[in-house]
Amino acid sequence: TNMRVLLAVVAALALIGSAQAICRSAILPRAKVWIANHVPYSQTGSYQGYRTDCSGYVSMSWECPQPGYDTLEFQSLGIAHQITKDQLLPGDVMLAPGHHICLFAGWTDASKTQYTAYEEYDTAEGTISKIHPYPYSSYPGATFYPARFKDLQEC
Repeated sequence: TNMRVLLAVVAALALIGSAQAICRSAILPRAKVWIANHVPYSQTGSYQGYRTDCSGYVSMSWECPQPGYDTLEFQSLGIAHQITKDQLLPGDVMLAPGHHICLFAGWTDASKTQYTAYEEYDTAEGTISKIHPYPYSSYPGATFYPARFKDLQEC
């Protein structure tokens, strides 16, 4: 019925709209806190209310609801939308749905062949800053693309 469709749409919008806007200028400072604190990687752990895996880290950096989205939800719920390589700015991400996500912190030089990423990846290293070739270092089975938070504000 029309009522069921309306309820389904309202429920979907509530999920999608649950993230709040954040200024681009606030993203990397938030992310650097976990790097400074060497927050260890864990898919079951939490820190400051967020999962301590790659997607929990990006969720925290983007100030999304706790405990954070997973790499599939960033795409399926429309939390992040694909952009071009030339549009990438600090605070955007490199996303491989179902595999990994990392924050784009900036190009290492004008050739735009390597960038600095902030990420939760390895249990031994914790949250790190690392240089990757574009689009990403070797990650078997994953296809990375640049993406931007839907509620990002340029401020």
